[in-house]
Amino acid sequence: MKFGLFLNCQTTTDHSADELFEGLIDQTVAAREAGFDMITTGQHYLADYVQLQQMPLLSRLVAEAGSMKVGPGVVLLPLHQPVDIAEQLTTLDTMSAGAIAGVGIGYRDVEFDSFGVPKSERVSRFEEGIELLKKLWTEDEVVYDGEHYSVDGVTINPQPEEQPPLWIAANARAAVRRAAALGDAWFVNPHSTVTEIEELKEDYDEVRAERGKDTGVPIIRETFVAETHDEAVETAQEYLFSKYQQYIEWGQDEAMEDEQDLHKPFEQLAEDRFLLGTPAEVCAEIERYEAELDAEYMLPRLHWPGMDHDVAVECIELIGDDVIPNV
Repeated sequence: MKFGLFLNCQTTTDHSADELFEGLIDQTVAAREAGFDMITTGQHYLADYVQLQQMPLLSRLVAEAGSMKVGPGVVLLPLHQPVDIAEQLTTLDTMSAGAIAGVGIGYRDVEFDSFGVPKSERVSRFEEGIELLKKLWTEDEVVYDGEHYSVDGVTINPQPEEQPPLWIAANARAAVRRAAALGDAWFVNPHSTVTEIEELKEDYDEVRAERGKDTGVPIIRETFVAETHDEAVETAQEYLFSKYQQYIEWGQDEAMEDEQDLHKPFEQLAEDRFLLGTPAEVCAEIERYEAELDAEYMLPRLHWPGMDHDVAVECIELIGDDVIPNV
């Protein structure tokens, strides 16, 4: 089992961007010292939070990351030109101990509208983008003539020594099957319950088996570890519940399989969905994820908008002391 830290690059508007940045540096150092294997962070635009964009942020954090891999989790690929993303990720791979390429399709209307990209084209743009990324990373004099993107005899330089692993985020059944067919792994979202993931994993495993590919997955989970169960729940609830109210406003639940319901009291929202508890309790849940979902990478997200960074650092240290060595 490997561990990655999902850095939250958002904070509430009563905190400064400088404060957020300094806190993310501290969390990265703590993760490296705790034995994490990678760091990642998400991407949104025009959010209701103070938000730092992932590519410049991750590039800066390479200095603190040391031997940890880095990578976006995820790039909203339909909003971007694949040539640009291919070269940015190759640069990140060169600067770091290795890049992992997390990509997703996006769902927020304001992002598509503001980028001038019809949301109705997001699937076709995403599929073409994946195809072109792979060619740019592995071929010279790439020729590609798609509906949305075209290149004629181009080569990116440098090319990565190895293609960065493509982790494809997916929420709905069709998207999970697409991730199984096109990617190196399904990048499992933090919003679904284990039961919901299990149902989708059957589709994923079916497609992977047809192609003779590995079925292991990286999984993001909202996580908080403390000395007592009650402390973990109380600390997380203060910040995590408001974050999920924001997801509802953004339409996250509408993008999930069968429009999974996030309109729940915190206790019901957390059940079978969040990892909150003592080190022993969280270790047991991670072992369950490994056994039932074939989890190969666990990526806890343990800091949410408004939370003091020192609280997150203490949690990272506890995971390093009492979770990572015991699973």
